[in-house]
Amino acid sequence: MSEGLSKILSITLYALLGISALLGVLFYTEAIGADSIIYWCYTLFFIGTAAAIVLPLIHLGKNPAGAKGAVIGLVALVVVFVIAYVVAGDEMLPKYENFIDGPEDSKLVGMGLIAFYILGFGAIGAVVYSSISKLIK
Repeated sequence: MSEGLSKILSITLYALLGISALLGVLFYTEAIGADSIIYWCYTLFFIGTAAAIVLPLIHLGKNPAGAKGAVIGLVALVVVFVIAYVVAGDEMLPKYENFIDGPEDSKLVGMGLIAFYILGFGAIGAVVYSSISKLIK
């Protein structure tokens, strides 16, 4: 990260921290209501979301060779979700009728669970592989 961008981000971080501390003090002294705190939380959430999307794109724009790994990871994630969607069933048990609207939603819930299992086992496998490979070296 460049020196200028790093300095701007540090100043922004401290400004947001200061505003948050000030709002916290004002809230506890009952000068402002809970609605103000909730709106501030929404603002922080959207700032964080924008930063999480925009800053990696800026980095990839400056380093296009690094985009290859990101694209491979994104494609692998899409493949996992497609496999999970194909494997998921759309059957509905009567006890879940209050929670799930129909077979389409049941299939999406199943897809999410199967994708979670695949990614979870993949993460566990990666940790085990990493540990074993370090022991062998």
